Amino acid sequence: MKNKKRTGFIIAGTTAVTALVAAGVVIYANAAIKVESFKVSKDDVSQVLELNGTVQSDKTQSMFAGVDAKVDKVYVKVGDTVKKGDLLVSFDEERIEYLKTLAEYEAEAAAGSYQNSIEMGNRTQSLYNEANSTIVILDQKIADTQNLILALQKQISDRKASFAGEGAALQKSIIDTTGKIADSTESATGNANTDDYQKELSNLQKLAQGNAYNQQYDSEILNMQNELNRLTADLANYKEYKAQLTSQKASAETARLTAGQKEQLEAIKAQSELTTEETLKNLELAKDGIRAEFDGIVTELNVEEGAEIARGMNLVTIASSNDIIVKCSVNKYDILSIEEGQTTSSRIGNTDYTGTVTRIEKITGADAGATPGVGVEVKLDNPDDAIILGLDTKTKVNVAAVEDTLCIPKSAALEEDGKTYVFVEKDKKAVKKTIETGVKNDDMIEVKSGLNEGEVVVWNEEAEIKNGMDIRVSQ
Repeated sequence: MKNKKRTGFIIAGTTAVTALVAAGVVIYANAAIKVESFKVSKDDVSQVLELNGTVQSDKTQSMFAGVDAKVDKVYVKVGDTVKKGDLLVSFDEERIEYLKTLAEYEAEAAAGSYQNSIEMGNRTQSLYNEANSTIVILDQKIADTQNLILALQKQISDRKASFAGEGAALQKSIIDTTGKIADSTESATGNANTDDYQKELSNLQKLAQGNAYNQQYDSEILNMQNELNRLTADLANYKEYKAQLTSQKASAETARLTAGQKEQLEAIKAQSELTTEETLKNLELAKDGIRAEFDGIVTELNVEEGAEIARGMNLVTIASSNDIIVKCSVNKYDILSIEEGQTTSSRIGNTDYTGTVTRIEKITGADAGATPGVGVEVKLDNPDDAIILGLDTKTKVNVAAVEDTLCIPKSAALEEDGKTYVFVEKDKKAVKKTIETGVKNDDMIEVKSGLNEGEVVVWNEEAEIKNGMDIRVSQ
């Protein structure tokens, strides 16, 4: 409750005193002093802290170019108010169609490149597999042919050795028979055997001639020799073919796709498809231009009509007009009274806006007076289009409140030696009482102890009241 104050004046003197005129005020000694009064009662008291702040938006959004494009028209300027869905910037549709076609061609080229790489990789892999498997077969053929050659060479060698042994035996027999013929000729009685020896020798010589012929022209040896020549030629062909395939395998092994390279191609293909999909999507969106996504105020504009823009360029920034805060800097003493959730009232222009303390920074900064302060944000409950961002404002924060408590006017409370005291009226005299106070504002103070409900506190803003002094309550 706020009690209206009335200014008292001083009257001194009683029945027989001397008057003193000073500065136009008449004072009479020993007269009762006129005082203001207030009956101690219960009421609600709230304490308010006034802060300096700046009006800001709590939500901003920068809109970027999704594609390379050409600006057709710009529909706003910095400071303009926009509504959700308003067209801010439009793009050249002919350029967008051209970019869509180009993106589609690039996608086709990327797909063709991928397919070509896969087919070439498959072909190289096929050559590698063919060479690898054929080399295994050739290795077996080479081994088998070498074994056949060795076996045939041994057969030829054995047969030639057999003929050679037989020929040697025949030569020995011829020599022996020739010796017998000589012996029988010299012997007087050996003439009867000479003819037999001659026949045996002739037979042996024929056999020796046949043996010599067989050693050179035996059909079985010749057949085996021909087979040996064929096998030797085959072996040479196998080895040459293997050398060719070994080179093919080495070349294919270098050129074939590894599992990692295939994964890389797949990843590049997927990335290309996603990029194309995103590009086409952004180009389609670009046909609709840049639109406001919420009600707000244009705070930044970086394009002009006819300009060429690049993907990712910041075009327009909008600050929400529905999410308004007051940013305050609070000194180290007052910040102790500030808490999140406290209600506020901010004077912006000619309108008061209610709000709530929503954020207290956990670091000191510097306020306008270069004194370290703590940032405090107050969110307004119901901002409207009349609000202008960047304005300075006074914000009152309800830092404390009590309901149905004893209270007195602030003017009635006095300070002495760190204690608070008041004067109460008793039998028309001023009686001094020490009190304990609580929540206070510009008008009223909560009394926690020292006074009772119904007592009358008195004060005089122009004269000093002393304990036991006669008083006269103003009517």
